[in-house]
Amino acid sequence: MKSNAVRLAGGYFMYFAAVGIFAPFWSPYLAARGFTALEIGLLMALVAAARAVVPIGLGWLADVTHRPTRVLQGAALCAALTFAVFPLQSGLLQFAILSLLFGAFWNAVIPLYDTHTLNHLGEHSARYGRVRLWGSVGFIASSWIGGALLARNGYSLVPWLALPPMICAFLVTLTISPMRVAPGLVPVRGLRDVLRSRAVLVALVVATLVVMSSGAYYAFFSIWLEMNHYGKGTIGLLWALGVMAEVAIFAFGSTLLSRFSIRALFMAAAIGSAVRWLVVAFFASSRVLLPASQLLHCLSFAVLHFAIVLTAHREFPRGLESTGQSLFSSVAYGGGGLLGSLLAGVIWTTFSPRDAYVCAAFIVMLATICAVLGLRGTALDKAPSQSP
Repeated sequence: MKSNAVRLAGGYFMYFAAVGIFAPFWSPYLAARGFTALEIGLLMALVAAARAVVPIGLGWLADVTHRPTRVLQGAALCAALTFAVFPLQSGLLQFAILSLLFGAFWNAVIPLYDTHTLNHLGEHSARYGRVRLWGSVGFIASSWIGGALLARNGYSLVPWLALPPMICAFLVTLTISPMRVAPGLVPVRGLRDVLRSRAVLVALVVATLVVMSSGAYYAFFSIWLEMNHYGKGTIGLLWALGVMAEVAIFAFGSTLLSRFSIRALFMAAAIGSAVRWLVVAFFASSRVLLPASQLLHCLSFAVLHFAIVLTAHREFPRGLESTGQSLFSSVAYGGGGLLGSLLAGVIWTTFSPRDAYVCAAFIVMLATICAVLGLRGTALDKAPSQSP
């Protein structure tokens, strides 16, 4: 059992090592290939658009066929193969098609992987963070090393730095133990009941708004830093700094979860994000405040991710684990990411880069209100010690 946990941790490491190159440096790579800010926003939105549709379908397929491990392996393989084609193409149409395909498969991997991890942990789901933190370590290592390499060799190297860990992530999926699945038919009626739950519906809205607010960050943060005279190496370090804060949350997540309700986690994620985007908007040139704001990534991503994963794990019945995780991935990360990238691209082009982050702050303030009012009195408003 312990060896399987090690393999799962290795898979997170490789997956997010690839993300550590893609997230900070893909938009500058696209800019270097000649795409405009609006086109970059569109391409990033297409990656998110695929995430809004395909992961839920693959999650449902995993539950219906009772072969979630095979579905996970297929998604990881197709993602790596699709990404390998990017450097060989040019033009907006070709990149748009590839962005949709890559986004479809790559974004389906992590909810399926989370399902495997939580299934493996069983009743010890609070230990999820100790396994997941190795993904953050992979991100830190790759963004730091990648930033240094790109500073010397230019952005043309980006695809070739991201592809090897993608291939390794697929290879790891071949080594993990098959997931234990519940026998019998998938409980469709149970799914309908869950989707009518106020807790789940409001959690979906809050998560979607917080992710939507991150659209300007994931699409344009590196470009915004370059506009404020940060070098490539420093940009990589700033991305890595944000993920370092994740590690603390994932490492001590069991303590966090024993003291606070999931509603409190959603509220913390939303409030922290609002402060973060305002600092990015108005103090980007500050070599003190901007790095400090990156530490809030522990709230805007890590705490939010904890809240999402545990909501899906606790609120969806056995036999629908993959569907639950994939639903949140599709709606929140997919739909929110899609709308956030498109909106950021429009505001960035029509008004100003600063306005894109100000808008993000307003969006996440709305998420705070929804969490405060909408989740009050629900099952997500109880700390574990208060649960029956």
